[in-house]
Parts: sequence; structure tokens; C-alpha cells
Amino acid sequence: MNGKEPSSIKNAVDDLLETSIFKEILKRNNKIFAEKLAIWLVRYILMISSMNESLKIDLEEVLYNLHGEKFRQIIEVTEKTFGKVKKNSENFDNYIC
Repeated sequence: MNGKEPSSIKNAVDDLLETSIFKEILKRNNKIFAEKLAIWLVRYILMISSMNESLKIDLEEVLYNLHGEKFRQIIEVTEKTFGKVKKNSENFDNYIC
């Protein structure tokens, strides 16, 4: 971490890095990548949560407002990908396949 993050964000990032999915990301990539990803995810989550709170719109609408038509494409690709993984995997206990 760069030391410039407010302590609440730093705590959230540290908590996220301790999750099993981030431990797996760390194994597959490197510490710098995992930390940067965690920072961006925490910021993204806080921004989306703030938009929901202030604008009173649901998650999908917030995401569509942020990403436009790309959001629909992301949904299509991830649904196909995770559907294939689940269908072809006897052991779906892994976070990252």
C-alpha cells in the first residue's frame, strides 16, 4: 500500500487481503498486484455504495450508469464463463478455476 489511504480504507483493504480468494490471487500473481486490486475494489465498492445510498437506485442500475453497455457485455461473458466452469467442474469449491 502507498500509505496515502485513509485508515478505514486501509483497514478494509487489509481485511480483503486476508480473505481466501485474495490469498489465492496472491499465489497466482504477486503481492503488488493483489494489493492494487484490493485498493481498487474497496474504492469501487465505496463509490457504488454511496451512489446507491444517495440516489436510491439498485446495484444493477448503478453499474449500468458507471459502465454503460459494457456492463451488459460483462454480464453476458461472466455468466457464460461461470456457467461453463460450474457445468464442467466436479469440484466447484475453488474460487478461481
